Amino acid sequence: MEREEMLQFLKKKLPPKRYIHSIGVEYTAACMAFVYGEDVERCRLAGLLHDNAKYMNDSEKLKKAEKYSLPINDCERRNPDLLHGKLGAYYAERRFGIVDPEILSAITYHTTGRPDMTLLEKIVFVADFIEPNRKMIKELPEIRKEAMTDLDKCVVHILRRTLEYLSVKGVAIDDMTEKTYDFYTR
Repeated sequence: MEREEMLQFLKKKLPPKRYIHSIGVEYTAACMAFVYGEDVERCRLAGLLHDNAKYMNDSEKLKKAEKYSLPINDCERRNPDLLHGKLGAYYAERRFGIVDPEILSAITYHTTGRPDMTLLEKIVFVADFIEPNRKMIKELPEIRKEAMTDLDKCVVHILRRTLEYLSVKGVAIDDMTEKTYDFYTR
């Protein structure tokens, strides 16, 4: 499927802010690919499609994940919004014809990360957090600088910030986020 068709689909399905965010992640991932010597097209594509399943409500995400026999952990059952990565990868393959396993994995883990991420996965994980349209938080300028100078340090910073935020909010923390943080801080 051509980029224009993907854009039309995303514009039709996603709320306007999410559509703009997706283009921001696409752009940011492509810029980071230049910095780190990763394939620009693969990063761009994973960035554009990372939230392609974000248009569904939580009960719909859960039903679709069950229908497609996607693995669902306890945290995802309590917070089905976390399933948008797995569903996004499923749809990227079936709806958009993406067969590159690394792009599909980057979409799957763009929210939680995963231990021993590939360069492409790290780029999409970080690009999702730092893209230009993100709400400004106190640490964002520092995190954006790290994203272009020390990718692993940036990944740890984002994971630490995410775990602290979720703890303060009292929201269930996905085991994968904790495992990823442990992997990168050991």
